[in-house]
Amino acid sequence: MTVYLCGAMEGLSQEEASMWRETATTFLATRGIKVKDPTRRKKFHDEPYSVNLAKKIVKLDLLDIEASTVVLANLKDRGKGKAWGSVCEVALAYKENKPVITVLEKGFHHPFIETFSTEVHHTLDAALEATLAYYR
Repeated sequence: MTVYLCGAMEGLSQEEASMWRETATTFLATRGIKVKDPTRRKKFHDEPYSVNLAKKIVKLDLLDIEASTVVLANLKDRGKGKAWGSVCEVALAYKENKPVITVLEKGFHHPFIETFSTEVHHTLDAALEATLAYYR
């Protein structure tokens, strides 16, 4: 099983983007579950924008999602960014019939996110525990 760690990177430092992902990686690794962490390509996001770079980033992330069993989407810790890329990844995972476990702040509601998420949790810990149910 592989879990794709979907979440905001835009406007976040490498440390901010990686913090929750490191927690998730450690939790899942101790249970023998691999992760696909897009922050391993964060340096691409710091390069000057070009159409080719943008397409490369999107294609590599989509390949990671395709190769994953479950998508863990942390939309709670998005900083000041919009997390548009993450929302697109959630929609794609839904379309590919992959389980999407989403972390959102309490009281935040959006019909697309709630529909495209298999489960919605309000803490990373709860979402990580929920992810285990999809271990095959």
